Amino acid sequence: MLITACLLSIIPASAQQPLRASVDGLERGVELYRQGNDQEAIQVLKQVVKQHEDDVRAWHYLGLALNRQGKTNDARKAHEKAAKNGEKLLESQYSVGPGSDFRVLVSQFKPQLDEAADSADKYLELSTKPSKKKVEEWRLRSETLRDFAWLADSREGNAPPTVFKGADLTTKARVLSRPEPPYTEEARKNGVAGTVVLRGIFAVDGKVRAIRPVAVLPYGLTLQAIRAARKIKFIPATKDGKPVSQYIQIEYNFNLY
Repeated sequence: MLITACLLSIIPASAQQPLRASVDGLERGVELYRQGNDQEAIQVLKQVVKQHEDDVRAWHYLGLALNRQGKTNDARKAHEKAAKNGEKLLESQYSVGPGSDFRVLVSQFKPQLDEAADSADKYLELSTKPSKKKVEEWRLRSETLRDFAWLADSREGNAPPTVFKGADLTTKARVLSRPEPPYTEEARKNGVAGTVVLRGIFAVDGKVRAIRPVAVLPYGLTLQAIRAARKIKFIPATKDGKPVSQYIQIEYNFNLY
């Protein structure tokens, strides 16, 4: 709401009405859905996404309303839009401000990230016999969105416990396998090369968590690197004979040959 208020203060009055109408339409559509009035909610939310195709929440609730009306195919498409728009929202923040302030940047988008993750789960739920590759792709999408929603909600007191730097460990985490990220067709067409640098946690439960970029590349390469990092297999670090979580940095090089 703060962003909207700031925009309204600099947009001419003649342009403020459609923006205000869109915000009102979204709120009305969500309320209609919550009241069980699916048909009106669908009409209202369709108008919102027509004006703002990147609106995560509008697509998410449109998918929920369509599904409740038995329109499974349309609902799946709406949830696909919501989830992928959530990814685009993340990628826009990667290029705006990677580094130590990233948590602050994404904190304003936590509700959208939660809803995008829910839509990713719904997309799979509504898919008929999805392939193994598609299941993996959408589960990774959901997990990535949820990790960033968690990061957005984290404060100093809620940070993961017992996470150590390498210098404080008895033994560091040992990587067993590290898949390489694929090169996106968009990046190849645009001749993009360079290095994506990620920071995260090799958690005590054997999962790579809280991955965030500190050096990015466009055209989907940063997201591909994050997905690859999530697939890393490792033996957790130890401290005083007990397994613990460890802060890590991962680099992926993308080169054109």
